[in-house]
Amino acid sequence: MTYEMFFPLQISLGSDSVHLMTFGQPRIGNAAFASYFEQYVPSAIRVTHEHDIVPHLPPYFFFLPHLTYHHFPREVWEHDVDGNTTFRVCDGSGEDPDCCRSVFALFLSASDHLTYMGVEIAADDWSTCRIVMAQSVERLQLYLASNVITSKIPVDIIIADHSVQTDPSSSS
Repeated sequence: MTYEMFFPLQISLGSDSVHLMTFGQPRIGNAAFASYFEQYVPSAIRVTHEHDIVPHLPPYFFFLPHLTYHHFPREVWEHDVDGNTTFRVCDGSGEDPDCCRSVFALFLSASDHLTYMGVEIAADDWSTCRIVMAQSVERLQLYLASNVITSKIPVDIIIADHSVQTDPSSSS
């Protein structure tokens, strides 16, 4: 679902009915957009992983905060602390300097974008909607059900069947 499709859905259903969790999302708008998005999708969660380079794109320029791309809040940063995987719920700014922004640019990694919560995130090719690899589905469901506590509302996990393909030209 694209963000252009998400806003009308959110506005028509109300902010309590639509929840969004993204994994490794890049910055998609400026500070005004992030504020607008937070107003209409207050339960949105962005999960970032260790040294994933994608959440750092486009770059954030702290000296031009109103002119640069900006994440919407709430970030949950998955990273290792003393060999243990830790999930840090970051501040509500969308650009918490103590979360994924704390990673020095030379240590950013494309490989960290391919695995979240120990699950390989991949697609067969650009035309498929297959996102989560079958051997890791149960692990992802357990992780989300037991380790990530981000709201008072329980989260339903929906995993698409690998055999299901969508035709982008058939969407209206």
